[in-house]
Amino acid sequence: MEPQPPVKSPIALARKFAEPPNATADSASVLDGALAIAREWSGERCIALVLAGSHATGEGVWCVHEGRPVTLSDLDVYAVLPDEAACRSAAARARRGHEGLAPRLLALGLAAPLETCFRTPAGLARLPARPGTIELARRGRVVFGDAGVLASLPRWSATDVSREETTLLLENRGFELLLARAARPSDPLGVLRARHALLKAAADLAAVLALAHGELPDGTAARIEWARMRALPGLAARLPLEHQRGAELLPGLWDTALAWRRGAVVALAAPEASAEWTAAVQAWCAVWWALHGEGSDDSWARALRVAARAPMRRRARQALITASRGGATAPLGARVRAALAGTPQHRVNGSAAVLLIAAALSSGPPALPVGALRALRALDVTRAADWDGARRDVVRAWDLWVLDGQRTVADA
Repeated sequence: MEPQPPVKSPIALARKFAEPPNATADSASVLDGALAIAREWSGERCIALVLAGSHATGEGVWCVHEGRPVTLSDLDVYAVLPDEAACRSAAARARRGHEGLAPRLLALGLAAPLETCFRTPAGLARLPARPGTIELARRGRVVFGDAGVLASLPRWSATDVSREETTLLLENRGFELLLARAARPSDPLGVLRARHALLKAAADLAAVLALAHGELPDGTAARIEWARMRALPGLAARLPLEHQRGAELLPGLWDTALAWRRGAVVALAAPEASAEWTAAVQAWCAVWWALHGEGSDDSWARALRVAARAPMRRRARQALITASRGGATAPLGARVRAALAGTPQHRVNGSAAVLLIAAALSSGPPALPVGALRALRALDVTRAADWDGARRDVVRAWDLWVLDGQRTVADA
């Protein structure tokens, strides 16, 4: 496939929202149609819709698919509502609307999730110090309603972002890599979506490195430039031998990620795609190791240590109150035993780290060595004995346990 010319995001025109919302394929623009769905979920009492993420910063990635513009970037929206009751009602409508949502969005031209958060103005003011909150305050834009809602956003700096939030950013990008592995060559658009997720994850490794040093330059290009100059020198030397290759691969991945965002949206043949995925996983593992400091433990022991990072009181409390979101609730004794390995979210994230490390260290297709299997058993998220089966289980648990089923995972 030849590179497609970049397609400018229609939202850059800052057009007004039409009332009532019209979420059909002949909407004035792709994003207007998708935003209309968020407006529909928000209800009549919606104060404002705030566009966040790459479509707010002008970094959304577009391609031409079947002769029409399609965006591969998530559409991130904050819906501002007057009170918590309105937020709960809107969230319930959104949950009901998730069924059949993906084809509806694709018909509009959004080949990515529509992720909508419902907050009151006071809720916006209480948003914690996270990379997304910083970016929302810097670049968020109101596309419907009261433009004054942005004034309530907290103005956090990168030094306010905790190590936990930085770790969660890295772990979430690890799940994007696991999702990308499921792409099928028979699905051309799926292949592009998978490569987009991979290159997004690779680009955000620069943000993780910057946050670890109390920095977060504005925009992907600036973060990558910062990481090239400040984080890469000497990075490989601080890593164990098995992860040094990942650090060496970062510059090439970043070059590709920047070209992708500039419009070089091209699918790779299967062998090249597999090699790029392995390179991205190795780079992820290098940053993961560097983020968690020095130590003589091996990769599996370190994954278990990172998964058990929450205080024991928090783990025990969650074991007592947490019910299953994907089936029958486990007996209390089993939940308490699992709490020794970490909170439910940290055990899922730790399982993903084990899978990525195993893939990075495999000489051929990803496999699970004995150490990885033991770590997965301790984390108690999957009982699969093969890498692909464990990947499906872990991604499904992430979607159900952490995201409340917001992501449609077709192969899970």
